[in-house]
Amino acid sequence: MADQVLQDIKDRLNIADVIAGYIPIKKAGTSFKALCPFHHEKTPSMQISPQKQIWHCFGCGEGGDIFGFVMKYENLEFKDALKILADKAGVKLPQYKPQDKGAVDEKDLLLRINDFAARYYHEVLISSAAGKPALEYLKKRGMTDGTIKQWQIGYAPDNFHALEQALVKKGVGLNDLVKAGVSSKNERGQMYDRFRGRVTFPIYNYFGEAVGFSARILVDDGKSAKYVNSPETVIYNKSKILFGLNFAKEAIRKLDEAVLVEGQMDCISPHQSGFKNVVATSGTALTQQHLDQLGRLTKNLKFCFDSDTAGKAASRRAGEMALKQGFRIKIIVLKNAKDPDELLRSGPGLWEKAVKEAVWFLDYYIDLAESSFPTGSVEQKHYLSTDVVPFLGYISDPLEQDHYVRKISSKFLISEKVIREQIKKEKIGIAVKPEESGKTAVATGLLLEKEVLGGLLFEPGLFGKIKSEINLEDFENGEIRSLVEAIVRAGNVAVPGVKQAVVAKEAVFMVESQLDGLGGNTEALERELFKTFALLKISSIKKQQQSLQNDIKNAENLKDKEKIDFFNQKFAKISEQRIKFEEFL
Repeated sequence: MADQVLQDIKDRLNIADVIAGYIPIKKAGTSFKALCPFHHEKTPSMQISPQKQIWHCFGCGEGGDIFGFVMKYENLEFKDALKILADKAGVKLPQYKPQDKGAVDEKDLLLRINDFAARYYHEVLISSAAGKPALEYLKKRGMTDGTIKQWQIGYAPDNFHALEQALVKKGVGLNDLVKAGVSSKNERGQMYDRFRGRVTFPIYNYFGEAVGFSARILVDDGKSAKYVNSPETVIYNKSKILFGLNFAKEAIRKLDEAVLVEGQMDCISPHQSGFKNVVATSGTALTQQHLDQLGRLTKNLKFCFDSDTAGKAASRRAGEMALKQGFRIKIIVLKNAKDPDELLRSGPGLWEKAVKEAVWFLDYYIDLAESSFPTGSVEQKHYLSTDVVPFLGYISDPLEQDHYVRKISSKFLISEKVIREQIKKEKIGIAVKPEESGKTAVATGLLLEKEVLGGLLFEPGLFGKIKSEINLEDFENGEIRSLVEAIVRAGNVAVPGVKQAVVAKEAVFMVESQLDGLGGNTEALERELFKTFALLKISSIKKQQQSLQNDIKNAENLKDKEKIDFFNQKFAKISEQRIKFEEFL
């Protein structure tokens, strides 16, 4: 993509406005501050500079330009973030034309095949005699013409080769139909349409591109599966896609709340009645990837899974997973209806009331313990111990956890001490997980590396004072290391292109912000920059020492005296360096 196109987008968009479209921001002098959405914090540590068109979090080390923010927040690749921001800016992106017209990008081809299939099935539904029974079925279920068109609901003819023949006429290869998930092969290698004699619901990705289908049987013959879904493909991963999110994302962000249901009709019906913040897991369990997507839009979830045994189990599993991630969860209790679609057909007001009266997740299970067992019975206490109290360990807020400990204690006459011991015994939701600890270490190292780079660029005199101590191996971030390497090779910081790099601008922004925090005291800033460099060196030396200790141990096991002496001497040398930097601190 041409640099000029990227610059045109940046020139037309204010980074503060873009970020404010995702999270609340507050004015702070000439910049803005916000709670960082990429790590848990209670005090704003993310700063946004409209002048420099960059953002940076002093808590976790993340930062960049508008493209970097949208990519990370939306969990997108660069080209997808580019598409979003180009649309916002009103910039037309140049069309990519491959030199070899036959070498079409596979992902793009599979998307076009699914798009064609969605339009084909929809046309069969609304315009053919074959689709008439399916259309009557949908109308009987309360679907309007507008809803059928918006969701591109269709009908797959009861024919083994209808879609296949239509696509072959367009020049699509048979193997590509299988790759796209719209056709299958039997054991003899014979092709056939995957969906036949079924109502089709296109499954869209975040951008509204059809990536797969869920197809419902029209006439239950007692033999066939109620639903047939697309297989996993290059463009469709059921663990990553929530049905209806493309239509619901703006409402979820605006209302700061998402409602999760199970099936397509349970999702479409609320949308048709004006409740736009509903998404469906679409025949699969809620996954970590689903929660990651929702977490970028809201931390408030309401579950409304089917009232059968499977639905209750799904609600429990989903709640446990979401609680661990810090979501605030409620349960929508359905009365006199088995699912949201049935309740809405009885009256939209009933659904609205049920959503408003949703019960907090833990309160729901506490109430269940009270209503399902004799008061004070062994069965009741066992249920509390195994099915309720473990949830308390997932609550990160100590005040909220204390509230539920007291509530369970007073309601069921169990001592608070016993409940707290049970939470401690479970050892859940309290200790920092190893991988989280690792992420914190990486974030801290990244912060040090960025600040050293920013110091070199903002305070040119710093380079002369520390150049003899700079070791490129101290910088683990490849982009930062390459910029520092360019400075070291040139012997000064006036290297063409270095200051124009996004990470360099962000690094300078860090140091400028630090200077503002020090009241403009440049001497104090210089001391802080030296301290940062010392911390970076100590961190690097510690890793070297750990590696050398392993080398020494291995050499001792092999009884290799020459290597033992070599590694010991090397260890002693870098230990002296560590002492020097620690004395400076």
